Amino acid sequence: MSVSLASRLVVSLSLVTGTLGGLLACSATQTTGPSPTGTSGAGANGGSGGSLAVTTGAGGSLAVGPSSGAGGSTECDGASEKTSSGCDYYSVVPDMVAGANGGCFAAFVVNPQAIEVGVEVDYAGAKLDVGKFAYVPKGAGASLTYSPLPSGKIPPGEVAILFLNRFGFSPLGLNTDCPPGIVPAITAIDAAKHGTGIGHAFHITTSHPVVAYDIYPYGGGQSAMTSATLLLPTTAWGDNYVAVSPNGNGVGFGAFGSLPVLDIVASQDGTVVDIAPKVAILAGADGVQATAKDAVGTYTLNRGQVLQLAQVEALDGSAIKANVPVGVWAGMNAFALEECCNDSAHQQIPPVRALGSEYVGVRYRNRYPGIEETPPWRIVGAIDGTTLTWEPAPPPGAPTSLAAGQVATFKTAGPFVVRSQDDKHPFYMAAYMTGGGVYDPSNSNPNAKQDGRGDAEYVNVIPPGEYLDRYVFFTDPTYPETNLVVVRKKGSSGFEDVELDCRGKLDGWQPIGSSGQYQYTYVDLVRFNFQPQQGCDNGRREMKSSLPFGLTVWGWGSADTGEFFNGFMTQYVSYAYPGGASVAPINDVVVVPNPK
Repeated sequence: MSVSLASRLVVSLSLVTGTLGGLLACSATQTTGPSPTGTSGAGANGGSGGSLAVTTGAGGSLAVGPSSGAGGSTECDGASEKTSSGCDYYSVVPDMVAGANGGCFAAFVVNPQAIEVGVEVDYAGAKLDVGKFAYVPKGAGASLTYSPLPSGKIPPGEVAILFLNRFGFSPLGLNTDCPPGIVPAITAIDAAKHGTGIGHAFHITTSHPVVAYDIYPYGGGQSAMTSATLLLPTTAWGDNYVAVSPNGNGVGFGAFGSLPVLDIVASQDGTVVDIAPKVAILAGADGVQATAKDAVGTYTLNRGQVLQLAQVEALDGSAIKANVPVGVWAGMNAFALEECCNDSAHQQIPPVRALGSEYVGVRYRNRYPGIEETPPWRIVGAIDGTTLTWEPAPPPGAPTSLAAGQVATFKTAGPFVVRSQDDKHPFYMAAYMTGGGVYDPSNSNPNAKQDGRGDAEYVNVIPPGEYLDRYVFFTDPTYPETNLVVVRKKGSSGFEDVELDCRGKLDGWQPIGSSGQYQYTYVDLVRFNFQPQQGCDNGRREMKSSLPFGLTVWGWGSADTGEFFNGFMTQYVSYAYPGGASVAPINDVVVVPNPK
């Protein structure tokens, strides 16, 4: 066993022994049934009962119009469009089991504009000084440097990393600190909520539309437990969702301490959320009460609050309906797939109206040449009577029908196309990367060096109906392997070229399925020890076409950069997120949380 793997296993086992810390005191009101009335309980750590109202520090929940304070702008053109580009975001620190929590939490804010973009951040009603924790990255790997963001504004065509939270100590053998010399916005508390209860989200507003992601912990392989997500602005939120979660579990201790996590975030005071759980919701801290299976629980939140439900039995397939748009995140606090090692996991999921009735499944490229990977995929039904057809054929274990709330997991190397009978039967789909030990060459060759490329991760699959024709995106410069998965659909005049700023027209297109409607290609930006590929490198990139296409970013590490205590360690870690997405209505389905 390599020192890297041994270290990760020590961490995995040590996670069980810690205790979950409390955060800021706050509460929510909840009842079982359709009525929003109820009583609130006492907050954790001495906090008083009652809801905690969160005021905005950047010009209101949408950061548009003359009240906007981000960078002095009086409007935010384009912010009302339902895409991943916007001016008003919330970012939730993922729950992670004790011993691995409190790591460096960061948001990537990409300026696609030719002008400066102002940015502001608040948390729990307090405005934070962006000039103290926002930086522009340059370089990659061990040579990466950070320059303070000038005057709280992102320069044209640049990316700002907002270092939002770090609290506590690194787990044994790992480094979850923010980069040396950088002090995050909040260091006095762990800004994540642990277990079921009410927490707070970071609120990010900008003067003009941007693209945003977050990552936990930041720092590549030395942070070891990374997950990331594309953030959706409040203008793209919906009032109706179907709950999902990753299908992995914690290595070494099964369900104990490894909990699926569902987060619901409010951007307005008096947000009322109804949930019809497929399994019972267990009572938690901060006045969060239990709700029986197939009943309807009602929870009331104020602006910036996070209702977190973390329990052994996943709430997958549960209907969620709010009186105003909300944001929903799905994750797991100790996530592993098949073999080592434990990671965080979180994705901001789309509302029901943005779920597709057709998806194209293309995994990342093989991590090791000549070793074909067969990762898991997961789909979740939204409507009873959903019939699925597959190209070129159903993968082993894949369903041909779905009921409302039904969850199905299968494994295939792909690629494939899956569709339902019509847009009245949308469903959700996610792609996965297995743990770093599954396909390691040392499994088949005892004399081979243990490499540890990548680790457990999951990502939303964007349906073709939500593809964009232009992406301005960011790839993390702390990862030595960055692989882009690009999918294009045939138009009336055939397939159109897709161009990447550092590469030009992409080639290597391969067919998907049997209908001839889709093609895919892979693009490597960096490989091995951060080596740029064909003129490309990590950082801010642009990709465009005359027709919409799909883009997913995958990043992982390897032993080529070094190992534990020897070089720049990047082993047993990965991240993934869609490069961007439309979140426009592509169906008119409403999944109502009715009691049974």
